[in-house]
Parts: sequence; C-alpha cells; structure tokens
Amino acid sequence: MANPSACLLLLNDLHVSKDNIPEFAANWREALDICRLRGIPQIALGGDLFLSRTAQTLDVLLAVRGALLEAAEAGVRITMAEGNHDLVDQEAILGYCHVFDQHPNVTVVDDFLTLADPAWDFVLHMMSYFPENGSFTSKLKALSVGSYKAGKLNYLYIHEGIRGALAQPSETELPAALFGDFDRVFVGHYHNRMVIKDTAIEYIGSSRQHNFGEDEAKGYTVLYTDGRHEFIQNKANIRYRVIDVQAEKVNVHLTDMLDENRGNDRCRIKVRIHGDEARLSSVDRKKLYEAGAAKVEFVAPDAETISAPEAGVLEKFDSRKIRESYEDFCSQKQVENPALGLSYLQKIEMPCGN
Repeated sequence: MANPSACLLLLNDLHVSKDNIPEFAANWREALDICRLRGIPQIALGGDLFLSRTAQTLDVLLAVRGALLEAAEAGVRITMAEGNHDLVDQEAILGYCHVFDQHPNVTVVDDFLTLADPAWDFVLHMMSYFPENGSFTSKLKALSVGSYKAGKLNYLYIHEGIRGALAQPSETELPAALFGDFDRVFVGHYHNRMVIKDTAIEYIGSSRQHNFGEDEAKGYTVLYTDGRHEFIQNKANIRYRVIDVQAEKVNVHLTDMLDENRGNDRCRIKVRIHGDEARLSSVDRKKLYEAGAAKVEFVAPDAETISAPEAGVLEKFDSRKIRESYEDFCSQKQVENPALGLSYLQKIEMPCGN
C-alpha cells in the first residue's frame, strides 16, 4: 500500500466583505500555498465564504472570482458548501456561492454531496447549511440513507450549531447523538476550535481570526488518504492577542512589551486590566495606547467590563471601527447571525462627530 499522502484541505468561515478583501486574499493564498507545497489537489470550503446575507458588492464578487481563478491556475479543485451567511433564504438551495458554479474547477453543494476517491480510506460527505430547527435533520437522514459508504470511513463536513460546543447552548442547536453514524464530523460555524466531549464531533475553527473575541488557533485542516487529519496554523493574517494583567502590575515591563510589538503589523494586542475601581482609576490608559495597545479593557470584580474603543482618542472611530466593534461584541456574546445589525451599520459612511 502506498504511503498516506495529503489529499484534501478543509477551511471555512472566510467571511469576505468589502472591508476585509486584503485579509481574505492573504488567507486564500496561504491555503493555495499549502496545497502547492503538499500536492493537495482539492479544497473543501465548509460554509460562510461571505459575510453579508443581504447583498454582495461588486468588489467582493470580483475578489472571490479572482480567488477561484488563482485556484484554477494552481490546479486545485474547489468544492463549496454554503453556510448561513451565504444564503438569503436559509431553507433555499441556491445561494451566493452558486454565482460561481460554472467555473470549471468549482462545484457548489446544493443540499449534500460526497467526495470520494479509490485511493482514500474515507469519504467526505459535505452539506450546505439548513436551519437546525428546520429541514437540516431530514436532509441528514436523506444523506445517511443514500450516500453512506460501507467499507470506508464516513466523514461529515457541515456548518451547524451542535449542543455541547458552547458554554451557553441554544435551544435550536442539534443534539450530538444525531451524528452517531459517522466516524468523524468536521464542523464550521462557530469560529473557535473544539471537540465536543465524548463524541467524534470537531469544530475545526475559522480559517483566520476576525476579532479579539476569537482565540488564535485558526487555519486549515488537511486530510490524508488514510483518514488522518492535521491542523495547520494560519500565519498570513493578523493575530488578535489578549493580555490579562492585574492593575498593580501595569508598569514599564508591560509598556516595553507593547512597544516591542509595535513593529509587528500582524499582531494586535488588547490589554485587559483587572482590579477594583480604585486601582483601575490609577491606570493611564492613554500611555498604553501610545505604547502600542490596540484596545484596553478594565475589568472590575462583580461588574461589567469597562471597554474603551480601539486606539481611543488616537484613532478615528469611523464606520469600519464601529462594525469591527459590533462583530467583536457578537463574537463574545455568541450571536450567531450579526448580519442584520451589520446591514444597518454599513449605512454609516462618515466618522462619528463629522
């Protein structure tokens, strides 16, 4: 038997929008570089290619078009399942990804399809998003009846909320027991990597960090012909790092560390300072911004976090910053669909106060 080789790269939650096209492009090119380096002929995209559910601007559509053409030039096939952000009607088959289904190297999943190869010890069943409290369960049953492959490892790649993944579960989340027939379940949708306890269900994380509310374990999942998988860390995009410090330890060592990071344009640091109100009042927040902090939060016992805008008075709090802060809030509060709020915020074109 031939030695196992890398055969498929999984990534999800790219969330391209008109405000992050350079970040999206860097993310995508890193994925293609991994494919070139390891001889991987296929990428499986597991949902939420787009951010906005309401509309896509021309520059966003052209960015995706360019990314798919780059993949074709690299000899990489793309299979795209749609996530909840890729659909206007979440019970519909057709979504934004279907705009690109005529590219010769692109396949877009309608409801579900199976990727298979005689050289693989597994098959990968991919599903587009359907509401957890809607038609998802019936679609999964149809897949299980018609596509399950005896004699192979049956893997599933979906974009859903599953009970046990979040500290505060939602009533609409799917029960983990629903997936017992599958040897492994790879999941997008929630952006932080985690394995649901006592299951084979693994959230593989978004392909890059989007804000301070997400951890740093972001990147790509590579599948091998023998069914093994490997996580590869994203190195192309900005890191959002959080430093927790007690108020009495805010000193020259902290500002020196921030200053040393100032030249690193790929890492933004939020300083979260803990202490009672008296100690917090003595902290010079402006000095931390001047040293290079992107964001400062004060955390008092038994009180709400006192958050300062990113870069405070040193940076204009314009429409982009407002949207970033809103996305940060939604991530921290586990708001699954911030698109409606973003659609209103996108109407803000001028910096506040102008």
